[in-house]
Amino acid sequence: MKRYIAAITVALCVPLLGISQATPEFTSRDNASVFQKLHKGVNMDTSLPDNGVWPKIQHDVEQFRAAADAGFESVRVFLPFRSGKTNTEQQIKDALSNNLAIVICMWGSSAWAKDPAQGAQEIAKRWGELAERWKDYPNDLVFEILNEPKGVGFGKADGAPKIMPLYNAAVQAIRDVDPDRPILIGPPGSNDSEFLDPFLTEEYLTYQFDGGKGFYDDTNTGVTIHFYNPRHEDGHNFAMWTQPLGDDESKWKDPITEQVMYAVNWRRRIGVDIPIITTEWGCWQFAERPDEELNRWLDHHFDLFNTHNIGNMWYTGMQNNQRTYAIFNSELGWNQTVLDKLTGVTPTELPKISQVINGEFFKPDQAWQLTSDRISREYIYGEEAFSGVSMLRLTVPVDAEGQLYLQTYGGGGEYIGADGRTLIHLIQGQTYRLSFIAASEDGEGRMKIMLKDAQGMAPIYDSSETDGGWIHIDKEPRTYARLYTHNTESKMDVRLELDVGSKPQVLYLDKVDLIRQ
Repeated sequence: MKRYIAAITVALCVPLLGISQATPEFTSRDNASVFQKLHKGVNMDTSLPDNGVWPKIQHDVEQFRAAADAGFESVRVFLPFRSGKTNTEQQIKDALSNNLAIVICMWGSSAWAKDPAQGAQEIAKRWGELAERWKDYPNDLVFEILNEPKGVGFGKADGAPKIMPLYNAAVQAIRDVDPDRPILIGPPGSNDSEFLDPFLTEEYLTYQFDGGKGFYDDTNTGVTIHFYNPRHEDGHNFAMWTQPLGDDESKWKDPITEQVMYAVNWRRRIGVDIPIITTEWGCWQFAERPDEELNRWLDHHFDLFNTHNIGNMWYTGMQNNQRTYAIFNSELGWNQTVLDKLTGVTPTELPKISQVINGEFFKPDQAWQLTSDRISREYIYGEEAFSGVSMLRLTVPVDAEGQLYLQTYGGGGEYIGADGRTLIHLIQGQTYRLSFIAASEDGEGRMKIMLKDAQGMAPIYDSSETDGGWIHIDKEPRTYARLYTHNTESKMDVRLELDVGSKPQVLYLDKVDLIRQ
């Protein structure tokens, strides 16, 4: 360990805040070509039917088509540890069919921090199974071992040595099955570049393959870092909150440069040309963020990325219209100011993507609300679900009139949105398909679909008026759909209601969508 402490001491004497133009001396490696595709990448943080998260839209192949059309060469998606394989496999096929490389990043288990030895066994078993199942896919499929260990309980400083056996076990399990699969390994903490040294070295990564080759010889392995700078603690945050950059450029440039130089100096110290990919970086997007400031912030990042040959994958391309990191809006398209820097491409078409979040009804659910506390809801998991692994049961007692609704959410913590970001839009002249899967316990259920202006609750659309009555819900599940053409001025904050009326009934709901036609 002494040699690494010494290396850190020397490194700190290197000016972190300047961008060196010198070409470092590296041990030559013929790195896998896919790492170059990760220089134009974007995260697609969407839900899967077998393991969803409430503030996200469901995966759709149209999302990947949109990314390719926007000039991206790679996408990154998450694989929860306990989710199935089938839906992620569909994401792989969807990406490859659109000539996109795809990074599959695992979300770990919080139990691992309590028992790292058991965690090492579980993550190795899981990655070994996936490597075996997917070993015939081309090398445009990349495995990212684990997303931000701090998020599952491994603290930054104290958790750093504890997470490394899990990384090592997982990589060894993959290499035992597939010596050539491209892999990304992140440092401890939140994939913080300051922990690359000493942990991303052969002292900690002791796996072997092909007759004893190790980490430094593994041309199919790169490292991943994350950073969102400046962080809000410094009072001059730009990346994650709403403060402007200000006149003192050093206050926002220096924290960004520091994170990059940790990685640059790590690569210089080990003397091996290992690919470095920033698989997460980005900033909040909202109406008051001027393009001039955004361009200054972006230009500084790309000066660093280009100078030091560091790949980048923006977080995030798509999640939902309200999500503050997202640079794609289902009804308005891409944020072209950001896209000009990321790819330099102006997309040719706008894909048709559902605006609904948590249409598969996963818990916890802060998206869908009820207007009456007399109506009860229950989340049902398992094979009974009409779509995916979950659905909603609504029990309506006599004279308990009410609606289940979705609109711009207030949320809390990390899910609260920035001012000016809203969830559901209706654009003038566009036709929308509203659909859901439903059944009723007695076969005599009823429901109607309503759209309202969320600012004042003025009605926009009522399916009972166009249909001449309520939608009859049968005992057997089926898809119910209605078309609505929005001929009045565009509405950018809309409420979607499923009105269950006052008739006593038990309804089952799943897969709610609102998609422009």
